[in-house]
Amino acid sequence: MMSASTPQTHQANTTHIDTTKRVAHCTVQWFCERDQAKHPITFHNQLDIFMCGQQAFSEIARDIARAQSTVDLICWGFDPAMELIRKENSAWPRGQTYGDLLSAIAARGVKVRLLVWHAYLPGYIQNNLVGLTGDQRSGYLLSTPNTSAEDIALGAAMQSSMTGLPPSANTAMRKTPVSPEQARQDYCVQWWRNAQAGRIPNLEVRSRKNNADAILKNLRDPASPEDMPSAAAPSHAGLINEYDLIVKNGTHHQKTLLIDYTHLGGKAATGYVMGLNSTSDYWDTSEHLFDTSLRETDWALKSATARQLGQRRPVSRDPLHDYVSRIQGAALQDVHRNFFSAWLRAGGKAHPEENTALPSLLPKVKNGSVIQIVRTQPEESDKTIKNAYFQSAGLARNYLYIENQYFFYECWVRHLKEKRSKFIQWAQDAGKKHQECTLLHMICVIPQPEDDGMVPRTYDMVRSLGEGKSMGSNEQGGQGGQQALLAAMRKQYDRDLAGWNSLGTHEQMERPHMEPQKPALLQTADQVREPVKNPKTGEIESMGLKVLLARLITHNKGRPLPKPASNYRQVYIHSKLMLIDDSFLTLGSANMNLRSMAGDSEINMVTNDVDKTTELRKRVWAQHTGGFGFCDGGDGTEKAILRAFNDWMQLMKMNDISVFKGEPITGFVIPFRDTRQISFRHG
Repeated sequence: MMSASTPQTHQANTTHIDTTKRVAHCTVQWFCERDQAKHPITFHNQLDIFMCGQQAFSEIARDIARAQSTVDLICWGFDPAMELIRKENSAWPRGQTYGDLLSAIAARGVKVRLLVWHAYLPGYIQNNLVGLTGDQRSGYLLSTPNTSAEDIALGAAMQSSMTGLPPSANTAMRKTPVSPEQARQDYCVQWWRNAQAGRIPNLEVRSRKNNADAILKNLRDPASPEDMPSAAAPSHAGLINEYDLIVKNGTHHQKTLLIDYTHLGGKAATGYVMGLNSTSDYWDTSEHLFDTSLRETDWALKSATARQLGQRRPVSRDPLHDYVSRIQGAALQDVHRNFFSAWLRAGGKAHPEENTALPSLLPKVKNGSVIQIVRTQPEESDKTIKNAYFQSAGLARNYLYIENQYFFYECWVRHLKEKRSKFIQWAQDAGKKHQECTLLHMICVIPQPEDDGMVPRTYDMVRSLGEGKSMGSNEQGGQGGQQALLAAMRKQYDRDLAGWNSLGTHEQMERPHMEPQKPALLQTADQVREPVKNPKTGEIESMGLKVLLARLITHNKGRPLPKPASNYRQVYIHSKLMLIDDSFLTLGSANMNLRSMAGDSEINMVTNDVDKTTELRKRVWAQHTGGFGFCDGGDGTEKAILRAFNDWMQLMKMNDISVFKGEPITGFVIPFRDTRQISFRHG
């Protein structure tokens, strides 16, 4: 027999081996068993997964409208004027707003609790609470403490809207007509004022800020020393360093919704664990159109397309891709615990009927999903999302599929490579030849880093996967631009070190402050080892691993723009999704970066439901590739995944050529690349 366990996440497991047939049968341990006390592994859950805002937010709106007793909502951001269900219309409002929906259910007695993250400076920069932290247009902030006579008159009109009048009627008391976007902003400002002043009966809003001490303690966890960011200043003077961004400016990034958890013993309880934020820029259709009035207009010119066109031709915000999971069953106990503990920390009070016991009538679905809720929660020293990511990566054998907004957690790649190397060695020790070992196909769909400071850590990640050529220019004898930059930084460091070492002993003692410090960027880059790849197959041979990096774009099917390159725009990947071998699925709020794994509050859902994982893999792969070839992976066997991987590669090359020629593309996938050369980094 053999015994195996991962001490950080699993109990010991003993498996008996048939010594005659040399065969063993065991159950793969996808869940974090040692974390069960904090996060129980639950059975018989109903699980549904919705893709993109149009589908996800319409389901959310219908469930909230049916609420009978309670609605508990945790948000990174909240936009009161966001329309969850929309009709084609060029002007706001295109449907009932989120603010009106919550106000309407509160008016009939449903207790609504809204918990948001609010920090002044980050909130102003990111405008996560529209109307409280900023405006849809750039350049001015309407949410100020001063209330003008006009605002008072507007407030009276807005008050009436809480009882059912359409939002557009709220501008009736203005002396002059206003634009739809100004009316939208006015609505948001007044909604927040009413909510914070307690003028919406049965609705309570509380905010939470980051806890720097708790974040620092979580980062200093002795079990994971790789999570401690350097406090050294970045090599580019004048920019805030990564340490301050992560420790002093942490965020509460969870997004959950819980409806009627204790009502009638939980009989109709429904919950959501989400990647999508509750702000309008996260609403999109699965078609990811180049431009549509259903998405918010990019008044702030955040997208490259909007900046190029300017205010003379308004265009919608970039298309965006993400998911939410809808849960009914025992897993909701942990969704409630997460909300309840955070609500109390924010100064909120419990409902009279509320406790941490499992409601007696939560639904049980025959052959339903096994689910574990995992989190990052610094105040409770919780890093179970990291445990889930590290544990599952070591079990991947056939394919590993990732969509992630921030793809720069290189220590996870090192862990994956270590586990793959051990698997190959184990298989060879058992008598298999290298070519007979299972080949792991890794497909990563990521966006271009949205901020320059995110480029270096993204580069570390892709370089560690053997894909360094996808970032930086291909100048200087084929070296990537980022590699050339690091080489220059190393030369300067070596020159400084040589100068210091040339000093006499007395001078060294008198001037110890002169010892050069490695730039923070160089410290982490030294840890990255780009693996050797087979030039013919692209396989990282010593690990039996093949990697594909893709990003998504969409093509302009309407009136073409003068410059051919302008007729393509990025589909922004906001997803936090990982699928493995049709046997493991996780999605939620956590990005693949240090912030999400150790610093910010996050929450994910994990399941080993084969049917749900298989269905989602086929749906997502087919959608991204436009149904090309065999890209959906068919039945998920080794042969099918190999064929799908090759078809993805072929389609990406075809689409790349089409973009060069200014022609339409099939699906959305093209090769990932980024040519920026950056010498500082952000967390």
